[in-house]
Amino acid sequence: MKTPKSYSKNKTLKSRIHNYISKKQDICCESDIDRTIVIQQLINKYKRITAFFGEPESEYLGYINNDLVVLIGYKIELEKAHDHEGLQVWKRLNRRMYVDEKLNEAKTNELLKELPLYFLMSFLGYASYKLDRLNSEMNGKVGLI
Repeated sequence: MKTPKSYSKNKTLKSRIHNYISKKQDICCESDIDRTIVIQQLINKYKRITAFFGEPESEYLGYINNDLVVLIGYKIELEKAHDHEGLQVWKRLNRRMYVDEKLNEAKTNELLKELPLYFLMSFLGYASYKLDRLNSEMNGKVGLI
């Protein structure tokens, strides 16, 4: 069977979308999404994730920190690959969440507000996926958020 031209190896839908959004530098319609609500949804999800592991709710910032930088890549993998640009972004994101060597809620919220919309929405999707997976493992069911 012949592959449709729009899905050829060099011009997959995935690559076309990536190239288009890269050129624009973000996804459309920032005015349609209230970042404050998205950030609150993230915080609520991470508080539930923290509770799932039996840790105090106050530890949720550590989970946000860990998962946010992982979207750039695992630090050890970035180091192995000599990905200096990725490592710089990873370190900058990590550093921006701290005050006096402690994770800080206000700094983390400030950082989340500055992320490109596609990154913030991806992070919300990752948090939803993670919480759903944890619930599924605990209950043997899918779709519990």
